[in-house]
Amino acid sequence: MSIMTSPERADFFECCKRAGSVLLLAPSSYLGGIYRPLVVAELTRRIPSVRLIAVDDVLFANKAEAYGFDDVILLAQLREGHPYKGGVVVNCAYSLPTWLTFQQIAVSAQCECVDLPELLYLLDIPLVYQIGAVTRSQTLAHQAEFATLRERFEDDLSRRTLDAIMRMRMDGNRASLLDVLCSGEQEYFSLYRGGEHPIQLRTDEHYVDVGAYDGDTVKKFMAAVRHEFASIHAFEPDPANFKAMQDVLGDASAQGLVLHHQAVSDTDGFLSFAAKGTMGSRAEKGGDIQVPSIRLDDVLDDVTLLKMDVEGHEANVLRGGAQLIGRCRPRMAITCYHHALDLLDIVAVIDQIGPGASLRLRHYSMFFYDTILYVDWPTAAGG
Repeated sequence: MSIMTSPERADFFECCKRAGSVLLLAPSSYLGGIYRPLVVAELTRRIPSVRLIAVDDVLFANKAEAYGFDDVILLAQLREGHPYKGGVVVNCAYSLPTWLTFQQIAVSAQCECVDLPELLYLLDIPLVYQIGAVTRSQTLAHQAEFATLRERFEDDLSRRTLDAIMRMRMDGNRASLLDVLCSGEQEYFSLYRGGEHPIQLRTDEHYVDVGAYDGDTVKKFMAAVRHEFASIHAFEPDPANFKAMQDVLGDASAQGLVLHHQAVSDTDGFLSFAAKGTMGSRAEKGGDIQVPSIRLDDVLDDVTLLKMDVEGHEANVLRGGAQLIGRCRPRMAITCYHHALDLLDIVAVIDQIGPGASLRLRHYSMFFYDTILYVDWPTAAGG
């Protein structure tokens, strides 16, 4: 058995033709659910003679022929020497235990194994908002800037995390994440007080959540501080998401929680916005609606902790809150994975706001999602 390493496009397609089939392992996973329709359509278009097989107990139970597969088999059948043994398999698993299990099954079944993001590279399917070729080329073009940033990180895990992400960007193979991956339960801040985390919560926080989605992270914050905080301001422009957040959090203004049905940027007025009613809703030229937009500098007087996930618009939010951030110097947890250069752009704005920022980097999922930049100001009172 061999695990394909950085497969070339032509070699991969030829290997599929020789095998006569491509097996997708766990296409009902969270990640498989997102990319399965695109992958099935592209493989069918590019190599129509090859049979597409789902190895998935969930889809087998649900009679999943409608998903575009030529066959659906149980995982046990692959283990026991099914006729498809020895073919090409694509690991679509999302959770770490499942990914590791399927990698070992592929080895035991003597299959040629390609990781799902590797296949996205080969098929030119966007990883988040960019295809793999763009992600790779932009990363290579800015190697020097990433190397300089690497030396600024405060701890070894941050440096190793950046190294792993850079390797994954070359071809999409997620194996580079195995030694740096952190539990998704720890993203932004921790519910637990017994372990180390870049953000240490206090009971007097003025918490600001930009890109609050349906209020999930606000709920986590409230639990993590045991419902002891000074104030919470949550911003969400998508109408469906904002309604969901209202339903979840209710009218809790008396408790110091304020929900803002607005986008946050570096200008006030209106933004073109793609309202999907999902975590992927974002400011986008040519979006389907116009949403009101504000600057943090214009609406807030205090912030001690700033969380931000705005689908690549993070640098704009920082510019619109430069005075507030420069004055209050909050700790920050900022997503930086939507585009290849987001991390560099975000740090550049932070450096413009003020010198001396302390930077740490963590990654929380078995994909390109959920790389978080943590910012602290060592000289700040209470920081």
